[in-house]
Amino acid sequence: MATRQLGVLISEDEVDINNLLTLILQSEDFLVFQAFDGQTALDLFSVHQDEVDLVVTDLGLPRLGGVDLIAKIREMKPSIRIIGASGFGRNNVREEVKRAGADEFLAKPYVTSDLVASVKRLLGIS
Repeated sequence: MATRQLGVLISEDEVDINNLLTLILQSEDFLVFQAFDGQTALDLFSVHQDEVDLVVTDLGLPRLGGVDLIAKIREMKPSIRIIGASGFGRNNVREEVKRAGADEFLAKPYVTSDLVASVKRLLGIS
C-alpha cells in the first residue's frame, strides 16, 4: 500500500520566498499548498486539512495575521505542526508565536536547510 505524501502549507506574502520554499519542499517530496495571505491560508487549510501535516507561516501577512492564523489552525486541528517565521525584531515575538500555538519559531532571514530540518524533525522524518 502506498503511503500518503506529507503535506505542507506555506503562508508567505513575499512571492519569491514563497516560491523558493515551495520548490525546496517539493524537491524533498512534500505536497505543498501555497498561500500569499493569511485568509487564503486559512481557507486552503479548511479544505485540505486532512492533507496538511505542517504549516509554515510568516507573521506579517495581509488579510489575517500569522499569529491569528496559527491560533485558528491550531483550534481546527490540534495535532497540526506549525512553524512561525518573522523578521520582526521585537523581543516577545517568539513567545507570542508559541502562545498562539506554534511548535517552532524561525527568525528571518533563515537558511532554507534550517527550515527543511525543522519540518522533518517536527514530522518525525530522519
